[in-house]
Amino acid sequence: MLKLIARLMMLALTLFVVGCEAAPTAVPPPPTRPLRTLVPTATNVPTASPTLLPTVTPTAAPTNTPTIAPTNTLTPTVAPTNAPAPTRTVVVAPGLYVSDVRVQPSPAPRGEDLTFYATFVNATNATQTYRWLVYIFKSDNRTKSIAETTRTETSIPVSASEQKSLGSWKLGVGGPCEDFVIRVGFFDQDNKSVNFMKPDGQLFEKELRVCPASEIPTPLPPTATRTPVGPTPTPVIPPGLYVVNLDISPDPAPHQTDLSFTVTFANITGRLQNFKWLVFIYKSDNPTRSYSETTAVTTSIPIAATDHKSLGYWKLGATGNQCDPFVARVAFFDQENKTVFFTSPDGKVFEKPFSVCN
Repeated sequence: MLKLIARLMMLALTLFVVGCEAAPTAVPPPPTRPLRTLVPTATNVPTASPTLLPTVTPTAAPTNTPTIAPTNTLTPTVAPTNAPAPTRTVVVAPGLYVSDVRVQPSPAPRGEDLTFYATFVNATNATQTYRWLVYIFKSDNRTKSIAETTRTETSIPVSASEQKSLGSWKLGVGGPCEDFVIRVGFFDQDNKSVNFMKPDGQLFEKELRVCPASEIPTPLPPTATRTPVGPTPTPVIPPGLYVVNLDISPDPAPHQTDLSFTVTFANITGRLQNFKWLVFIYKSDNPTRSYSETTAVTTSIPIAATDHKSLGYWKLGATGNQCDPFVARVAFFDQENKTVFFTSPDGKVFEKPFSVCN
């Protein structure tokens, strides 16, 4: 009995101690279960078995950093913009063309007769006979010509040749420099004037400036050279094509007689040379402006010294003088169709003085 009372007392004491130490707390409400969301499904649609996707290892997202090529990567070579274009072969259609007009004297002075020499390109297979002339236009009005030369009928051979127009044109004195344009025309079967074209198919035109004689510079005389003191060195002649002599027939040369010119060329180039050349005649007292010239001719000049006769003749009419002195020079046409004088082997321009007498 005593044991039972002792146990009850111990139980009561324990309950008292626990009740004193524990603070009263609010009892939480029972947890609320989440409502299930019902997804409507089609009636009688069988449920598909879930597909197992393969496991993918995540990779870093790509960035906008440009890809740098390795330094040893070969890149295609780009030709520089200033590289010369390949040479194009120009095909000239069959026909008769004008490629240039040379004016004498040049530069052209006011108050002097100007003569015109047209360079024709005959791209046919036969000689062509044309009536032609030179028209002069003002540069600021190319619809109506202000002058023209005399009509000239010429037989123009195959290839390129220079032909002199009949007549001349002169701009009066008393004005400043003026600019003009030259065209060359021919007459068709209906006697209508038609302009010549260039080999490229464009209208041929050449600019011409005529100035007062006082504004045209006088050519400077050749620079004097000092005579070396001591033994004369042996001259060394560089390779080239030279003129060493010029014969005039008949000799002596009379007035009112056709004169022919035979040139002796010395070819020391080591190969055959082809040149288009002619003879210029100057008055002895005016060696800067040619007085006349022969017809240009293209010649194959072999190695060594050979004689070649100029094409055409020259005749001096009666002048009233007992004798008229002249100087002859030989010239050729370069790649730009400009005349260049031949030199003798000593490097000086070749000249042959001669006189035409009664």
